[in-house]
Amino acid sequence: MPPSKESDLLTADPLRRITRDAGLPLTSYVLGLRSRIEKKKAQRPGGFLHPFPMRHSRNLLLIALAVSPVCYSQEWEVGGTGGYAWSINPSISNPNSSSVEAGFPARIGFGAIFAQNMYEHIGGELRYMLRFGGPQLQSQGVTASMTGYSNSITYDLMVHMASRDVKVRPFVSAGAGIRVYTGSGFLASGQPLLGYALLRPVTQVEPAIDLGAGVKWRVTKHVQLRSEFRVYMTPLPDSVFRTTGVSRIHGWVYDFAPQVGVSYVF
Repeated sequence: MPPSKESDLLTADPLRRITRDAGLPLTSYVLGLRSRIEKKKAQRPGGFLHPFPMRHSRNLLLIALAVSPVCYSQEWEVGGTGGYAWSINPSISNPNSSSVEAGFPARIGFGAIFAQNMYEHIGGELRYMLRFGGPQLQSQGVTASMTGYSNSITYDLMVHMASRDVKVRPFVSAGAGIRVYTGSGFLASGQPLLGYALLRPVTQVEPAIDLGAGVKWRVTKHVQLRSEFRVYMTPLPDSVFRTTGVSRIHGWVYDFAPQVGVSYVF
């Protein structure tokens, strides 16, 4: 005869068979089963009867790996720079005589940066630079000059040659913005080279193109040093250099500025 349902239960559960053979009531079996369950729960951390499914663990790990680069990509940088700048200056010509050089003398400059590294190799950088040095005219040993300064504000696209986790990261950048030229002094009557241009104590805004290349050194998790070489290109401010007669301006101002700096990354 085929085995009964009760026989199957006794075979599958030894505790039930021992309880019946000893003549104990069903309540003893229930108590014994409960004791066995409690022992299993005690053997698991936190008392869980069923372990957390491995597939859920894998899913959480994949999500964490996917999210972590996104969080890290929102890395910001703020810092300061300083350096020395000199210019290749344009000329002002007069058909009745030779030309003169019109531009700005070599001087120190200081700046600030605020950057966002959006991607592994691509970022953006807002830059400010204060450069000392007023307008001047030069020709055959004769100089006419005025005190002054300029302020530059540009936004650059940054391209890094190495990934974020590398300690030394070369980069190149290019951008555009404005440069505000200010002549802040007054010349006595009889300014030299007046036949070419009059130097004026005014402020004028010119469009600017900014190119650069350099390298960043990560010193600690949040501090890095940087060294770079930058070129600012603008038209000559024709209100600061007011040409006289039939004189004409030829060329742009090319300002070369090697800089070093320190920045905080967060």
